[in-house]
Amino acid sequence: MSNVQAAKLIIENIQLLEQAKIILEGEIAEKLLTSVDEVVKRYLEGFEGWGGNFNFYEKNDLKFAPENWQAKQETEFKHQNFYARYCLNCESSEIGGDYHEWWVSTFLKNDIDRIIFSIYPWYENYKEKVNKKKWNEFANEKNQLQPEIEQCGFKFNASNGSWYIVVDGIEPKTFIENYESDTLEDALIPITDALGKLEKAHPYFDKIVQAAIEKFGRIESEDAV
Repeated sequence: MSNVQAAKLIIENIQLLEQAKIILEGEIAEKLLTSVDEVVKRYLEGFEGWGGNFNFYEKNDLKFAPENWQAKQETEFKHQNFYARYCLNCESSEIGGDYHEWWVSTFLKNDIDRIIFSIYPWYENYKEKVNKKKWNEFANEKNQLQPEIEQCGFKFNASNGSWYIVVDGIEPKTFIENYESDTLEDALIPITDALGKLEKAHPYFDKIVQAAIEKFGRIESEDAV
């Protein structure tokens, strides 16, 4: 389709597009993203000693970690208090590239951008001063020693020293059927499937985090306040 043809269609349907934007950013986004928050939170309730923030709808904030990764003791979960944490995001934020205007588009099966779960360190919580170069060298070494991580479905991003797993897109037909029947959580099987792979990979990530603590040093208690 040429730009002229596209412009013609847009102008002819401009009012419908305005209404679609309102519905997408309102009701549809709220139902989808609150369902994602609830599905991830419920799945992690089966993990003893884990905490997180599950507020992707309001703040684009869905992060979680086990308590043995905690560097600074606080009752409220803050990812800055952990040596590393898992989070939900999009692939374009991890490796660059094109992205969508709406999260709904990214959750659906498409050829532009995809939802991911990733794992990141928090450099400031190590006793030794750790920068990106130092962490990347460490992560690259550990990645080569842990091929099981890739076997679990994770990809290694050497430029960030991080790992991520792609969440399969939801089929539009499946989304529509569950949206109409108000059972949207049932459409989020790709999310729980990815969490299952994360659960299998976690012991290997835990080894890496513990090795990082041993190499770079655990933050002193007086510095953790």
